[in-house]
Amino acid sequence: MKWISDLIDLILPRYCAVCGTILSPNEQDLCLNCLCRLPRIDSIRMQEIEKLFWGIVPVERAASYIYYQKGSPYNNLLHKIKYKNHPEAATHLATSAAHELQESGFFEGIDAIIALPLSKKKERKRGYNQCDYIAKGLSAVSKIPVLKGCVERTKANETQTHKSREERWKNVEGIFTIANPDALQGKHILLIDDVLTTGATIASCAKSITALPDTRVSLFTLAYSYNKI
Repeated sequence: MKWISDLIDLILPRYCAVCGTILSPNEQDLCLNCLCRLPRIDSIRMQEIEKLFWGIVPVERAASYIYYQKGSPYNNLLHKIKYKNHPEAATHLATSAAHELQESGFFEGIDAIIALPLSKKKERKRGYNQCDYIAKGLSAVSKIPVLKGCVERTKANETQTHKSREERWKNVEGIFTIANPDALQGKHILLIDDVLTTGATIASCAKSITALPDTRVSLFTLAYSYNKI
């Protein structure tokens, strides 16, 4: 009932993840002002994202929704999604992204969605995989099923933070394995991650998938960091 949610908001107010203002009952995660100012990816950057993978792994399509920029207040939202037990915000953003991607034909021919897996140790510590929530938002709009347990991260590699571009690529070599190849073979898979920087991690997973016969991969990340590493 609406009066109950209004009462909860009065007793336990919710705050915008970007600017910190109190949210109205109709706002989720972001106030209307911050939502309207989302740092959206333009068409030029979208082409740049696809070029990241040229000569590395065959990618059908690649897209991101917003920028991840140094000093941006929107980094607070991404940080809360990933580390502060606020993953439902990823679903809300992914749902908005999915409506636009659907209009562009991005989802055409895609058979299944796979969220980039975390190591079991990291997921236990965090309590969730934020990529699962992104996949949930995309699936709700596109009606494309999410597959779980088909790809596993077999090595808990060191964090990519503060590593150079070359170190990032070396750090993720061979960390993924296909647990259920029959479920993926012959399909076009949309692989999901939260933030794209060099593309090393998601490319490593995509390589494992495309090694299967007649299997194709497209990529989506919630954010793209175009700050050079």
